[in-house]
Amino acid sequence: MKVLTTDRAVNQGDLSTRNPLVLFSTTSTMLRRRPYSKWTFGVCLLAAFTGGFGLSLFSRPATSSSELKTPVTDFHIVIPEGETLVTVFSSVGEVKELGRLRLQRDGETIEGIARTERRIAARDGLTEADAAFFRRELSGVFLVTDSPWQRANKIRTWLSEGRHRLALPGLATRVPREAYEQMKEGTPVLCGNLAEIYVGLAQAAGLTARTVGLSVLVQNGMFGSDTHVGAEVWLSEKGGWVYEDPTFDCYWEIDGEPASALALHDALMDGRRVNFGPQDERTRKKLLDYYLDPRLYFRHLSYEYKAGGAVLYFADKRLEPISFGDKNWIQTNEPVDIHRLDTGGNMVVERRMQIAPGIFAQLLGHDLFIRDRREQRRGIRVRSSSGTVEGCAYIHARAGDLGLFSGVNLARNPSFRLTRKSDHIADDWSVAGPVEAMTVAGGQAMAALAGGKLWQRVQVRPHGRYLFYARVSVARGLVNWTFGDSSQTAKSMGTIEPERISEVVSDVVESESGYLDVGFEVPSGGAFRVVDVIIAEAPRFTTDDHPSLASVKRQGAHLR
Repeated sequence: MKVLTTDRAVNQGDLSTRNPLVLFSTTSTMLRRRPYSKWTFGVCLLAAFTGGFGLSLFSRPATSSSELKTPVTDFHIVIPEGETLVTVFSSVGEVKELGRLRLQRDGETIEGIARTERRIAARDGLTEADAAFFRRELSGVFLVTDSPWQRANKIRTWLSEGRHRLALPGLATRVPREAYEQMKEGTPVLCGNLAEIYVGLAQAAGLTARTVGLSVLVQNGMFGSDTHVGAEVWLSEKGGWVYEDPTFDCYWEIDGEPASALALHDALMDGRRVNFGPQDERTRKKLLDYYLDPRLYFRHLSYEYKAGGAVLYFADKRLEPISFGDKNWIQTNEPVDIHRLDTGGNMVVERRMQIAPGIFAQLLGHDLFIRDRREQRRGIRVRSSSGTVEGCAYIHARAGDLGLFSGVNLARNPSFRLTRKSDHIADDWSVAGPVEAMTVAGGQAMAALAGGKLWQRVQVRPHGRYLFYARVSVARGLVNWTFGDSSQTAKSMGTIEPERISEVVSDVVESESGYLDVGFEVPSGGAFRVVDVIIAEAPRFTTDDHPSLASVKRQGAHLR
């Protein structure tokens, strides 16, 4: 996992360069083991272009539709008492049955879906030599009379204030002592390196500790390329695990008490207030200087037991889960699996199975989820004999539900609803290159030869940090999107593949010049349609309730 640092360089390059994003995954093919496949090219996508493109651009007949809808790939059913028959059908091409489940619920027992016990081996401890080494390094940091809570805080502050530099690429070693020695020699470290060093120091001081992975978003079954890592310490005096962050030199409180990562996750999802500790100006300044509110990282939690081995992931039914194809990822929605003292390893019961190639069923409590994870031709219909089938929107409900786009939208004419020009370019937008056809019927659509580009320049606050969102459908050809400073020094970019509908979320980009450019280009020629664009300042930490937390609360309400 990579750290988000306040002084990191943002992607640079020309429009044709495909660089990885840093905040979280989008449609860039460089970030994914699988293409970001949303929906096969179908009726709604064809209708998007019928307003001005002509039959020469398409090989299929057009139908009418007033608005493009992003397809839903996950479905949710609350399983009632008795028998429930769930049937899955294809929704594109020839409609056919893909699979079915017959479930029987008797109280808390639900039969009909695989029940698998997953055992996770215990973490490796320090060698005697490494423990002795760390104890020497910690000489004078804490008193023998200090409580475990006091030791955990003093070690965190000592490590955070020590001589080190947070920057890419970080350390490759996963051995705490090796990482610590390389850090002392001046090699840059990342948050994950600091967390592992902190765990080693805590263990040498007689504490039980573990690292915890945090992420803003899972999209298409994958974490973003830039996540955060902290640590937890087991403190009986505080009731169990307590989150400690050596990167920001802080812990977090709920109702005045230090909290675990899972408790912080629940507070974030419920919109409850989370305060930092210790309450001093130095810690406050570190959090204020960071370009994104660190509390947002508690959306997704994971625990790695051995480097490259099993990872325990907390599957919150309000959020999209991690990949189902990787056997190392073990998923649980039981808080006890996260809360328990797991020094001897962990045992988790998973309720999930593949009911058709690439289509999974997952049972979380009384909630059944059908998840379409096929690489191509996505789109299913789900029927239940006993109740309502609900589509899971996740980020598709609207970009604002991410908790990242709560500020003012700085894009001009962002929904392309207004135009007074004869060439059908939405007001405040521009085109460049060999454009063949344009229309603003239900969004800005464009067909062009190689190099055709739709773009806008937006005035922003110099040295402010900004995020970009767009919903785009592509009929043919690849579309490269870019978002960055107009001086060409900082860019976030990605590629959208054809015959699908995609949602794009950029890296956080800093504006040096006070102007940002957003653009969509067809490098080899093609046709596409942009429906919505949002450009907003990245939500920063504040000691008041952050508007983004209220947005997250609204998102989580639909499954409670």
